[in-house]
Amino acid sequence: AGSGPSTTRVTPEQFDAIDWDAPKARGKDMKDIRKVARRLDSALTEREWFVTGGVIPEWFSDDFLFKDPDVEVKGIRDYALGVRRLFHQESARAEVVSCEVTDASTVTVTWRLSGGVSLGPFVIDVKPYVVYTDLKVDSEGLIAFQEDRFSLPSYDILLSALIPAARPFLAPEAPPVSVLKEQQQSAGK
Repeated sequence: AGSGPSTTRVTPEQFDAIDWDAPKARGKDMKDIRKVARRLDSALTEREWFVTGGVIPEWFSDDFLFKDPDVEVKGIRDYALGVRRLFHQESARAEVVSCEVTDASTVTVTWRLSGGVSLGPFVIDVKPYVVYTDLKVDSEGLIAFQEDRFSLPSYDILLSALIPAARPFLAPEAPPVSVLKEQQQSAGK
């Protein structure tokens, strides 16, 4: 993955065409957590839905819940719409570093967030940082819960976005995804 915009961005037309009422994906493959992890890795790398909102509703439980240090959202459609509104679609990136099975029902995605967030008519540049996303699947293999944890405290993210001149006094930005992957490999992950 490079540092420029993805060539497979979810366009407004593709987002509008998402079938929110599509039948849920069920079957033996959905219950195999390793297959779920591989499928997630491929789809997230292609669609970057953590910032585009271009989710695959068939993979999510009707009871889906999202949580991060600042927000809690119920329902995959509300999550996707919120993500689509929050992140500046021309610049925001969600570059996957790894997608690993961490227990029998959890896949943890490590990814680098960069680009801008939209605050009304304004776009505010966000210092790149690492996000750890735990995706928990239910007994049907559908994603029922997503929790995001950040490599930086919320105050650092906010200060560096609102007062870019303060960045030298705050935590450094996350290195490029290629460096993060090398660091993870050398750490034995």
